[in-house]
Amino acid sequence: MEELLVKLFNSLSSAFKENLKTKEIYHFENSEGIDVFKTLMFLKKNNNDLNKLMLEGSISMDELKYLFTRELIDQCFKSNYIIKGNLINNDKVFIGANGMFKLYSIKNYNIQEVFKAFDTNNFKLGKELSLKTQEKIWCVFLVLFGADNFENSFNTEGLSTKKLNNYHKFFISIEKEMEEKDISLGKKVGWTTGKDSVFRKFITNNVDLPKTSLYFKKGSYQYYLDLSKRKNAKYLLDLILDNYKGEQRLIANEIFYNVLKDLSFKISSDLGEMPALINKYIIEELMG
Repeated sequence: MEELLVKLFNSLSSAFKENLKTKEIYHFENSEGIDVFKTLMFLKKNNNDLNKLMLEGSISMDELKYLFTRELIDQCFKSNYIIKGNLINNDKVFIGANGMFKLYSIKNYNIQEVFKAFDTNNFKLGKELSLKTQEKIWCVFLVLFGADNFENSFNTEGLSTKKLNNYHKFFISIEKEMEEKDISLGKKVGWTTGKDSVFRKFITNNVDLPKTSLYFKKGSYQYYLDLSKRKNAKYLLDLILDNYKGEQRLIANEIFYNVLKDLSFKISSDLGEMPALINKYIIEELMG
């Protein structure tokens, strides 16, 4: 069995070497050989691309039958160590993750490192998130419009071009109000180019916000923050006011609260809409 798994393992290793970028490939410690299992755990591929890659590292069923007994091949299939391609590729066979696990066990490789790598890659253990200025402005906007839970989500469906343009101008006023009160949100936004130039593209200009577990998209056009707990509000404010620590943060909290009140008034004066109540946990955190 070991020889069969090694054969498929080496074939997949060659495919990885030919088709992946250098930065995507991991090697065994003190060896030039590719750690195929660890590399697989780290890959960011959609299902179609991953299937194509695995088929690149496959061996034909006819070749396997020539090299190994039918009984051994059937045993590997039964144990799910090897996988047959689907549809028109059902004559090709490649080693699966379970087969790699079996092979690593046979060879006494350090499997724990593979799974640690998998957890780190997929769950970003200990990774600090940092919001871009655009993300912070969008969060402030949602807070001001009371989109702090599922029921109160901010609905952009069917809004006119004029309304969307007005909301985009309000984004600009959020940054301006913060600047005037010396609250730094980060790098200034270039409002006239790219995604920053229009409302619908602006709100998609995010990187870490969807990873915070605070931000949600309800359907296609509705958005909200989960501020149902005080700890959620604290986390959001820590992300928005991340440039301030210690005593400076206490001062920033008070100024930020006053800016929120000023911006809430501007919803009435500039947009002609009734402002929503600011989330109670946000107020509690800011006012101490």
